[in-house]
Amino acid sequence: MPRMTRFAINNITREDATLVALTDTATGATAHVWTEVGFNLLEAHLPVETPAGHRLVDAIMGPPTLDDLRVQPTWWGTPLLWPFPGRVPGGAYTFRGEAHRFGPPERPDHPDPHGEGAHRFDMHGFVRHLPWRVTMRHVDDTHAALTAAFTSDDHPETLLGYPFPYRLEATWTLDATGLRLDFQVMNTGDGDLPFGYGAHPYLRTPLGPSGEMADCLAVLDARKAWGGRDAASPMVPIETSHDLRDGRPVARGAWNGIRGAVATHDGWWVGHVDDRLNGVRATVHADDRHPYCVVFVAPWGDGICFEPWTCPGDVFNLAEAGVPGHGLITLPPGETWSASMRLTVEALPTSAP
Repeated sequence: MPRMTRFAINNITREDATLVALTDTATGATAHVWTEVGFNLLEAHLPVETPAGHRLVDAIMGPPTLDDLRVQPTWWGTPLLWPFPGRVPGGAYTFRGEAHRFGPPERPDHPDPHGEGAHRFDMHGFVRHLPWRVTMRHVDDTHAALTAAFTSDDHPETLLGYPFPYRLEATWTLDATGLRLDFQVMNTGDGDLPFGYGAHPYLRTPLGPSGEMADCLAVLDARKAWGGRDAASPMVPIETSHDLRDGRPVARGAWNGIRGAVATHDGWWVGHVDDRLNGVRATVHADDRHPYCVVFVAPWGDGICFEPWTCPGDVFNLAEAGVPGHGLITLPPGETWSASMRLTVEALPTSAP
C-alpha cells in the first residue's frame, strides 16, 4: 500500500458539481477549488492558534450556491482575471494601431448590463467563468499542489477579438503557512502577446463567530490612488478619508478603488483584515509583479478584497494612448511571465491598530 502523506488531494461533491479539496490532515486545513468555473478557490479553512486555542478560520467569502457563481463568476471566492482585470468599455480596444473587440462579431454591446455576469465580454477577461484542465496533482508531507491549464487550443473561441495564442497555468498550493497561487502566462504565438492580470480574493468579514463587518479593520500601506486616464497625473495622493495605512473599519463602498505606490518588503506587499473581536488577522500577500491593489468591499456579502492587479482597467487603450502607468504587459513569442499571491491567517498581533 502507498504511504499516506500529511497532505492530500481528493475530489468532493457539492450540489451538482465536482470540486477538488486540498487537505492538511495534521491541522484540518482545507481548500476547495472549482475547476469548471474559472479555477476558483471557493473555500479556505486555515488554522490559527489564539488565546482561546486552536481553530480553523473560514477565510474566504464563498458563493451561497454554485449556481450563483455560474451567473456571477466574480462575486465570490477567488476569481482569476485575464487577459485584463477591470473593464474594457464595450470590449473594444486598440493594440499597435489595430482595432479589436472581445467576443464574437455578432454579440450585443451589453449582453448583461447588470453585474459582472458570465456573458459579459467587457469585464474581467474571459478565464473567470470557463473550465480549466487539471494537469497535475502533487501531495507529500510538506504541501498539496493542484495545477490547471487554460489555453487558446482548448478554448479557440477566446481568440475571437483577441487573436493572440497563449497558454496559462495556475497552481494552488496548501502548506503549513497557508495558501499560495502561482500564475504563469506563456506566449505560444508568432507575435507579441498583450495582457493584464489580476486576482480577486474575497476575505470574509468577520473572521469568526463574534461581531460583524464593521468590527474588522482594513489595513493597506498605499500612498497613492488611480486618478483616471484624464487626470493631470494618473496616480494622485490618497485622500485622508481613503487612507488605510492606520486601518479603517470595513464599510461597503466607503473607499473602493485602485491603489498604487504600495509599500513592499522583500518583494511583496500585504493587505490585512484585522478582526479584533475574534483575534484573527487574514492577509493577502502579492509579489511586486502586481504594482496595483484594488480595494473592494462587496455590496452583496460580508467580505473585502485586496486584489493584486498588474494594471488599471481598460489597460489596452491606456497603453495605446500612452498613459503613464498603464501596466500593459507585452510578452514576446516563446517567453513566459509569472506572478504569485499568498493567503494567510494568524492570531492578531498585540501591536495591531
